[in-house]
Amino acid sequence: MRVFIALNLPDKTKDNLERSASQFKTLATGGAFVPKENYHVTLHFLGNVEKNNLIYIQSAMDSAINMPAPKLSINQFAVMRASNVVCAKFNKNADLTALHDKLADGLDKMGFTVERRAYRPHVTLIRKYSFSLPFSEATKCVDVYNKPFDAPEVVLYQSVFTDSGVKYAPLYSVTLSAR
Repeated sequence: MRVFIALNLPDKTKDNLERSASQFKTLATGGAFVPKENYHVTLHFLGNVEKNNLIYIQSAMDSAINMPAPKLSINQFAVMRASNVVCAKFNKNADLTALHDKLADGLDKMGFTVERRAYRPHVTLIRKYSFSLPFSEATKCVDVYNKPFDAPEVVLYQSVFTDSGVKYAPLYSVTLSAR
């Protein structure tokens, strides 16, 4: 099964991101818009994992339970050119970086391969985008709803491929400590 670990976003944040995506949609000439229910902040993509190995991922997630929930805010919309996506990017956050690193260490100890490149937290809004004007101009027409929010839920998701697109099914979750 294809799995990843992510921060679940509060409903209000998903609603705000959907509002921004709708504004992008009025300018789009193409692209695949990510459904609101699929919005998340990936912490670690693990790829194909045998079902009997999920317990080791859960153990790595459990090691983060006492960590503080990161407080996040969206600072801009950007293009990740290497993957041809539009995303919402977050302000730098020490708690989020510490959580990412803690999970990486736990997963590594359990024998999983984790990426050690710079972590760039984001929420993907549009894949294979195209707009009627340059992206830098399109972003001027889109509101950034950046009220800070807490993200206390870390979720292990399975990517389920359906006729209507990819759905993310939660398999396990942990709640981080409140401030």
